[in-house]
Amino acid sequence: MKIEAIVFDVDGVLLDSFESWYTSFNVTLEEFGIEPVTREKYTEIFWGPSVEDDLKRYNLGKDAVEAALRNQRNSVHLMKLHDKVYETLDALKEFKLGVATNTPRINLDRTFNYFDLYKYFDVVMCLDDVERPKPYPDILLKASEILKVPIENMLYVGDTESDMAAAKGAGCNFIGIKIGDKKVNGIKDLLPILYS
Repeated sequence: MKIEAIVFDVDGVLLDSFESWYTSFNVTLEEFGIEPVTREKYTEIFWGPSVEDDLKRYNLGKDAVEAALRNQRNSVHLMKLHDKVYETLDALKEFKLGVATNTPRINLDRTFNYFDLYKYFDVVMCLDDVERPKPYPDILLKASEILKVPIENMLYVGDTESDMAAAKGAGCNFIGIKIGDKKVNGIKDLLPILYS
């Protein structure tokens, strides 16, 4: 496998953002008179797809999506970087690096500015940049085009079924964080694979 570019999902890959999204989702449900969900149910059903898709399950529309995104932006302090993110990204400078996430730009900006992450990436793709979010492959195909790297020479690192489906649909390589055929425990574990 000849890799020229590595594109990362954000939530669950670069950041432990579960608490932030889980908390904001439940606060939003309560704002709209709906019973909060358990961590297990959130993990099983709502972790991975877009907020819009998650809230459609409750027949909630744009006002609920805006509330959920506002609530999440106010919960950035609940996020943590995963182990050795900065060091790993520094060590991967010979590759073109990118991000492809279902997070909207306004939320991603708050997070990336909070953790000073923009400086590591050649392209940062988010929900706003495509018509169809993951699991559709659009975001990865567009990242490949912007990076000027053939899709088969791009590696996508994700942690959900929708990440795997997007990579498969795009025809790019995939390494999962604790998921899939090729998997690692965290991005720090990518270095031995890429340099072996």
